[in-house]
Amino acid sequence: MIDQLSFAFGITGPILLLLALGTLVRRVGLIDQEFIRQANALVYTVALPVMLYFAIVTRPISAAFDPVMAAIGVGGTLIIIATALLVGRLLPEDQRGVFVQGSYRGNLAILGIALALATYGTKTLPMIAVYIAIVTTVYNLVAIWLLDSSGAVGQIVRNPILIGIAAGSAGSLLGVPTPAIMVSTADYLTALALPVALICIGASLELKSLSEHRLSLALASIFKLVISPALLVGLGLAAGLRDERIGILFCLAASPTATASYVIASRLTRHGKLAAEIIAVTALFGVFTYTAGLALLRANGFT
Repeated sequence: MIDQLSFAFGITGPILLLLALGTLVRRVGLIDQEFIRQANALVYTVALPVMLYFAIVTRPISAAFDPVMAAIGVGGTLIIIATALLVGRLLPEDQRGVFVQGSYRGNLAILGIALALATYGTKTLPMIAVYIAIVTTVYNLVAIWLLDSSGAVGQIVRNPILIGIAAGSAGSLLGVPTPAIMVSTADYLTALALPVALICIGASLELKSLSEHRLSLALASIFKLVISPALLVGLGLAAGLRDERIGILFCLAASPTATASYVIASRLTRHGKLAAEIIAVTALFGVFTYTAGLALLRANGFT
């Protein structure tokens, strides 16, 4: 088991160090909130969509779509949401929507991809991209329903990540050629995307004044970091998945709460602070729960 933990920490260690670097450079004043906002916008609207587009367009789309994984991702997410809605009855009514969103909405496009690629390499990126497209659509539709975001369906259509994946899928089906110079440029953007995103997440971490929402924070963190990956892995194993497919399910399910949950919560409720705290706590502890979970999977021969 020590060897498995060492292997897992070899993957999560660099991610943890990049998060710590982000915290450090913000504290010493090398970057500020405006830089973080602009860098996040660059990664989210340019680098990640380009990375996902080229990951899909250069391969047959049929090889990227895994119906079993997609069904488990959607079904498992809906089970988590239904369970969180029941548990949410323990919380003040006006906090329940924010709590449920923080419990199921993982940071798939950044930390989920970072964990999966660090573990299984870029060959798995097309499969990851298609899975993310399907599950993220469910995430957004449920968030709209939970928080009553009028007109927010348009936000899904304009989502840069989904646009990149959809364009790549169309290009793959149509056999769109990919010039070598464009592929090389995409490689540069790919190299930029995840390190910058992780540094910005680290720089954004704030753990002050957590006592006000202790119960909501504890429950959301347990749902996101323990129950969600355990459920999806259990469903995957029951469906006969093994090796990298079960590992990818785990990596994405174990990702901390998405920063997008703060954006929608702060706009539509008075509990944006709670959403930010859930993001911070799950990002901080997610590296450790991921390390332990991956080590456990490897020790039992599942991945």
